[in-house]
Amino acid sequence: MTGSDDASMASGYARYLAAKTTVDDRALNRHVLAELRRLMPAGAPRVLEVGAGLGTMVARLMDWGAVGAGEYILLDADRHLLDCSGQWLRDWAAARGLRSDLLPDGVQVGDLRVRLVHAELGGYLEAGHGALADVLIANAVLDLVDVPAVLPGLLRLLVPGGVYWFTINYDGESIFMPGHPHDGKVMQAYHRDMDERIRFGRPAGDSRTGRRLFHNLRAAGAPALAAGSSDWVVSAGPDGNYPGDEAYFLGSILSTIRSALRSRQAWVEPADLADWLAVRGRQLAAGELVYLAHQLDFVGRSPGLRTARPR
Repeated sequence: MTGSDDASMASGYARYLAAKTTVDDRALNRHVLAELRRLMPAGAPRVLEVGAGLGTMVARLMDWGAVGAGEYILLDADRHLLDCSGQWLRDWAAARGLRSDLLPDGVQVGDLRVRLVHAELGGYLEAGHGALADVLIANAVLDLVDVPAVLPGLLRLLVPGGVYWFTINYDGESIFMPGHPHDGKVMQAYHRDMDERIRFGRPAGDSRTGRRLFHNLRAAGAPALAAGSSDWVVSAGPDGNYPGDEAYFLGSILSTIRSALRSRQAWVEPADLADWLAVRGRQLAAGELVYLAHQLDFVGRSPGLRTARPR
């Protein structure tokens, strides 16, 4: 693969993350979000988001008034995405009339300093870290790691009693409508691929991450204080058009399934997969494809107690 191919793939993923913003906006559980607001430290907290991608969560939390000042660290293994995030956040700020300035290690958006940190999560946890965070965020990330192995280290990134918010955790159910005869075999193979995935030399996924987080958080000494569903629901409007760039989002989901299963011929017949993808592609182009994915959000505190700050 050439360098230009790498850049094209990275740019495509950046567009996917931007297109996903409106899908996540609808999905994030408002009950869990309300508990996050209640737990959020006053003043200027230090927030760390792992697997932060394009930085859309920073913008969302500022839009929603949950974060406004302090330091927000974007940690991601994709350097190109981090490079894109600085400009994406500046464009977002400009559209809202907010001041933004480039910094040596990130961007200042209003009263919030956003730092960009390039690191793979497993290596970051093994290497140690600097000052502990008051708030830890992982959005659509924990179903890409070995949660029982990674979770204790993640929680150690927080001050004792610090707040975690773990969102969009996949929970074993994807539904495409209208129905197709090959739905069962395709989804079974896709979930198996999730369960056997390896990234950076480590196990990297669990198709039932969401439901298992209840136990995993309790075992780590940090049981959830609130939990709720955060399902993706994507469909076209009455005019046959999908909101925003959500047609691209759906196309990316289909491409992800194709990429995951194209070498899994023992799990699903290539002809069956090709037929399923072709039908889904036509339905997407016609504005007929509906997509549902079941996920769960969690908020709570890390082990240990901390004296509450004045509010």
